[in-house]
Amino acid sequence: MIFEEQVERQFHCETWTPFKSSRLVAASRVGILSVLLAVGSLLSGCGGGGGTAGGPAPIIDFSKKRDVLNPAIVVPLFQDRNTAGSTNPVDFDYLEVDSPSFVDDAGRPSDRGMLFYEATDGNGTNSIGLVTSADYDDFSVPVINRAQVLVAGDLPQVEFTQTGLFEDAIAVSDPSVIVDKGVPLGAAGRYRMWIEGVYSSAGNLSAILTTSSADGQNWEPPQLCVGLELGPEFGDVIRIVDADVVKVDELGEAYRMIFEVIRSDLSSVFGMATTSDINGVNWTVTDGVLTGTSAGPVFSGGPGGFDDGSVQSPGLGIERNDNGDIVEWHLFYEGKPSDFLANNDSLIGYSNSVDGFSWSGYAVPVITATSDLIQPTAFDSDDVKHPDVFIRIPDPPSTDPLNPADLHRFILYYSGDSVFEDPNEVNRIGLGTAE
Repeated sequence: MIFEEQVERQFHCETWTPFKSSRLVAASRVGILSVLLAVGSLLSGCGGGGGTAGGPAPIIDFSKKRDVLNPAIVVPLFQDRNTAGSTNPVDFDYLEVDSPSFVDDAGRPSDRGMLFYEATDGNGTNSIGLVTSADYDDFSVPVINRAQVLVAGDLPQVEFTQTGLFEDAIAVSDPSVIVDKGVPLGAAGRYRMWIEGVYSSAGNLSAILTTSSADGQNWEPPQLCVGLELGPEFGDVIRIVDADVVKVDELGEAYRMIFEVIRSDLSSVFGMATTSDINGVNWTVTDGVLTGTSAGPVFSGGPGGFDDGSVQSPGLGIERNDNGDIVEWHLFYEGKPSDFLANNDSLIGYSNSVDGFSWSGYAVPVITATSDLIQPTAFDSDDVKHPDVFIRIPDPPSTDPLNPADLHRFILYYSGDSVFEDPNEVNRIGLGTAE
């Protein structure tokens, strides 16, 4: 099976605070969401209020991974170690696996498929894990098997106020990983990861950091990302979370980041930032028209839609033509309705764009929970969330029945939890494919 990565992205959902003068500020910014100014025309179809109603259904039809012997059963691609049979709660991914970030590295001879994930041990502590395989859709015989690659102790202390008080990280979550194929395999900088560090004893502060690696297992000390200050267009901001980064490689833009902005009313919208910094440390917030603190959200939810309460955990993808030119941007995200305090079910929505700033909106999700009427109860029968997209080049047509062509173009990794386990909501990683 041949597959080639045209997308490098990752994402997830937690929370942090906007920066000020290269430092994080713990206090909320007070402001009124007024996205109907110059950037208002950029908002369409998704969560957090202030958007427009979504259009017709997107023309992407995902099929979930199913049991080989019983295709009626939806099964996870990758699961927590407890479910896999471990009896040791100190295993770093004993309780759950979440927030997938997939990388295809054709330079690796035996394990080009690299699945990074947020892991939770029996004590509820998050770290980053890695499992690798020869392909994108089967990790049952891994090459690297559940390696813990980043822990809270690897993160630097961060000053969240200008008082000289530095906080220690208590957890690390939400990986977003890219591979730089211009850097030789085994050389420094081949891989770069953006993560969310959770800080303070209460775990109520977060920061976005970045780190690099030569082999995907051993990572340099993470650095704090700076330049992500938000202005009043975003409203009363509590935290910024779930940063997802893609490699753009165009003049003046090395990477682009999309992130979730949580506001005091618990709604959330998406912001965006760009950088020419090849190390991915220094960023400028932008909405495609305005930059810095003048910029506003690039995406919010449509009234009355499945995502009109909140959009979360963005997953960004770039589709290129044979010459490597960008032809379309794709955005997958977790959407929640406006009554999410009573109805907390999450669905996965989709949007597309020609420039990565002005997005279409669709009225229906592309991934929903598997019916809890099907027995045994599926791992994703309650919520589907934290999408991560990998866009591949389909195989050439084949007439060999023993070696059929893989025509899938969109590979979507996501997290799901089960109705049966509610309220524990143990997350496992699922797979959806579409042509």
